[in-house]
Amino acid sequence: DIGFLLLAFVAYKRQLAVRVSALIDKAFEVRLLDVHCDRLADIVLTLPAEPADSPGRLVAARAALVPAVTIRGLRYRYAEHAPFVLDGVDLEVAAGESVAIVGPSGCGKTTLLHVVLGVLPASAGDVLIGGVPLAQLHGELRRSIGCVTQNDCLFAGSIADNISFCDASADQARIEECARLAAIHDEIAALPMAYNTLVGFLGSTLSAGQQQRILLARALYARPSVLILDEATSHLDLAHERAVAAALRRLNITRILVAHRPETVAAADRIVRLDAGRIAPTRGRPEKGPRRAAPLAGDRLPHFPPGNGMPSTAEQDVLANLGC
Repeated sequence: DIGFLLLAFVAYKRQLAVRVSALIDKAFEVRLLDVHCDRLADIVLTLPAEPADSPGRLVAARAALVPAVTIRGLRYRYAEHAPFVLDGVDLEVAAGESVAIVGPSGCGKTTLLHVVLGVLPASAGDVLIGGVPLAQLHGELRRSIGCVTQNDCLFAGSIADNISFCDASADQARIEECARLAAIHDEIAALPMAYNTLVGFLGSTLSAGQQQRILLARALYARPSVLILDEATSHLDLAHERAVAAALRRLNITRILVAHRPETVAAADRIVRLDAGRIAPTRGRPEKGPRRAAPLAGDRLPHFPPGNGMPSTAEQDVLANLGC
């Protein structure tokens, strides 16, 4: 009898352990749902764009094919009682101008770009695109703002699909043109399946530099009039960095970029420094070069010698003048 009781006890104990383990697993799955719900809430619960005060403002903004970007008294903090990460940022980016934002890590550069993009709501202040507040931009105008951020990634599919973002009426010539601008066309063409080459999830079959250039080509495919770059070329070597910078300068678009590399910063028309949540006055900036027309499909990018991978003396002087 004792043997049967012991056998029954062991059997019930095993069943209890299995069910308790399954219950714990389900509890963890329920907790993980909060993460997915938060991500979905950013999309589902996003308020629609408010209508502009008058149709004329939208017409004027649409007519400004290359709009200026104006930031006035911008303030942002992550929680109600948290300190302000951005505390009265004022910045004017002229139409067609390229502005680089520099500053120490954690000073709020990426946060500033996220507020400009509308990903984060400003606690106070205004962001105007072509003179129209960001919240009042029509959907068509919002789509004219392109960006490449630090957390962007490729999805499983062909390179062409990644560049065109699965556009149902993808233009192959446009895809190749954008790849040339991003200095990645020759490497794609050398692959056995060229633009039909399949890449794994998160671009696992490509190097980090190749992924960044394809992401840049994706942003350019949408023909943006404003391009926002957050460390978008941090994994590129010096030759490709300069090739991409030269190609972007040939485009008549407004650019705002965040970078730490001297060669990236030196390519901008103007450099500003974010310090203590505000734009600090700078002590120097690179000379503003002539703006050229956008290249046509088939144009070749200028060749830069590989060099030794070090920034030039002029590029080092730029950051030295800024105190970086």
